[in-house]
Amino acid sequence: MATSKVTPDADEIVSEIHIAAPPERVFQALSDTAQVLRWWGQQGVYRCTKFHADLRVGGEWRTEGIGQDGHRFVAAGEYLEVDRPRLLVYSWVANWTGEVKTTVRWELEPANPGTLVRIRHSGLAAHPEVAQSYKGWPRMLGWLRDFLDRGETVDDRKPASAN
Repeated sequence: MATSKVTPDADEIVSEIHIAAPPERVFQALSDTAQVLRWWGQQGVYRCTKFHADLRVGGEWRTEGIGQDGHRFVAAGEYLEVDRPRLLVYSWVANWTGEVKTTVRWELEPANPGTLVRIRHSGLAAHPEVAQSYKGWPRMLGWLRDFLDRGETVDDRKPASAN
């Protein structure tokens, strides 16, 4: 199960999960278009329908999808750090939070066996009104783990109302 906490200064949400796959495999699932579309989402929550990644410092990434309410969403940004297979950092701007720019940092630590996956979403203290929008990281980490550990895809996953 994923854990999650907000730092004392309320600037960062930190979520963690252990995944049986090695760091390189986790990194691939986070950055490869075909794989991201297979695991990131759940019927009744949201589903990513497009993903683009120019995986280099300064390169852009973008995801689009359909939310629970049937409306389209977009999140995009720029890669700030890429250190395969241990670190991926990018800016994050999502249409549901306006023009607020935050930072997402993926840390992949070898953990025998597998990987400790830690995601840090920061820059929230300056925008407390949007912090609530980012409480879903533990669920998303669970989707990633289920994809890597069991091969479960968005299409295999039970709809949210059936969980």
